[in-house]
Amino acid sequence: MAANSEAGGSSLAKESDSEIDDLLKHLDLRDDELDDVVIGADAVKEFQKEARWLAIGKVHTKRNFSAEALFGKMKAIWNLSKDPICREAGENLFVFQMHCLGDWKKVVHQGPWTFRGWAVLIEDYDGREDPEKISFGGLFVWAQIHGIPELYRKVHVVDDLARRIGKTKEVQMSTKLFYEGNYVRIWVLVEVSNPLIRVVSLNVKGEGKKRLLVKYEKIRFFCKHCGLMGHNHEECGDGVWTKKELQYGDFMLANRRVNPQTVEPRSFNQRGRGGRFGRGAAAESRKRSSQDASLDEGDELLDSASSPLKTTPMEISGESDLGARKHLNFDTNLEEGLVVADPTVIGYSEEVPPPPPSYTNPCERAKIRKTAENNDLAISAASSEEDR
Repeated sequence: MAANSEAGGSSLAKESDSEIDDLLKHLDLRDDELDDVVIGADAVKEFQKEARWLAIGKVHTKRNFSAEALFGKMKAIWNLSKDPICREAGENLFVFQMHCLGDWKKVVHQGPWTFRGWAVLIEDYDGREDPEKISFGGLFVWAQIHGIPELYRKVHVVDDLARRIGKTKEVQMSTKLFYEGNYVRIWVLVEVSNPLIRVVSLNVKGEGKKRLLVKYEKIRFFCKHCGLMGHNHEECGDGVWTKKELQYGDFMLANRRVNPQTVEPRSFNQRGRGGRFGRGAAAESRKRSSQDASLDEGDELLDSASSPLKTTPMEISGESDLGARKHLNFDTNLEEGLVVADPTVIGYSEEVPPPPPSYTNPCERAKIRKTAENNDLAISAASSEEDR
C-alpha cells in the first residue's frame, strides 16, 4: 500500500540521513565493510544515457491506495508507445522509466494527470538524487480567466494576470471555445500547498477594479473550505461547515460546452429496409409524392402487355370474347349426379382416356411370360406335324 505523508519527502530524507550519521559515529567498520565497488567513467555515461527518460511521481492524497492499481491506471491513461517500467521508491513515491523522448515528454510535460480524482504530481528525475529529497512543487493545469474586456485583451496584460495564479508556461489568446464562457486559456503551474486562486483583479485607471473569475479544467478533488487539492471539505477538520464557510465550490470548475443539433431528426414512422431509416424510407416518400400528384391509376395501370406464347382472340376459330382467360365450365345434372364438360371449352374431347394399367406382381408376370412361351412352342410343333 502507498500513502501520502504531510511531513513531505525532504523531512523524511533529513531524518534518514541523520539516523545514518548517528549510527556511523558509534560504529567501528571492518575492512570488508569498507571494500568499495568502483563504477568507471564509461559505465557512468552509459547509465546516464539509459536514465534520460526517468520521471518520479507521487499522488497528492492522504488516503491509502494500491501501487499496482496506480500503475495499471496510469499506463491506460498515458497510452505510451512502449509500456514504462514502474516501481515503488518509498512511501507514496514512484519511479517511471520511459523508453523514448516522446513518451517522456507526454508523462512529464502534459497532463494534468489524476488518479481516482487525486492529482498525480510528476517531476523530472536524473536517477542520482535520493527520491525522498525530491521536491514536488505543483501541478500543471489549464486555467481560464473569464470576462477580460476586449480593449484590455492583450498578451502582456493576460500574462500579468496569469502570474497571479502560478508559473505560466503557455497563453492561448484565441482558442476554440470547448468550454462555456468568454475566456483566455493559460497553462499554469499551481502550487498544491496553496489554495486555488478564485479571482484575479484588473485595475484600470479611471474605471476602477474589475474582478475576473478563474476556472480550472479537469480538477475534480479539492476542498470547498480551505481550497487545497487532495481532500474534500468533509475530510477537512471535523467536516462540519456552514454554507457561508464553504468559500470554494463548483463555480471554479469549467463546464463543457454542449453544441446544439443542426440536423433535424427524422420522424419514427419513416421506416426503411432493415431499420428505422434507410433506402426504403426515401422510396416510400417518393410513392406518397406521386399519389399527391393525382396520377391516373385507372387506364395506365392496366395490364396491356401481350406475349407470342399467348393465344390471341383471333386464333380461336371465331371466338372473340375468350381472350387469354381459360376456365372450365361444368354443367351439373343434379338428377343423374353426372358432370358433363362444355364442348365450347378449349381442349374438349369426347374420347374417353384408357384406364391406368393395373399392378401385377413380378412373380405373376414371370409365370404369364413362361405360359406364353410354352403356348408358342406347342403351336409351332403342331404346325410342323401338319406340314408332314
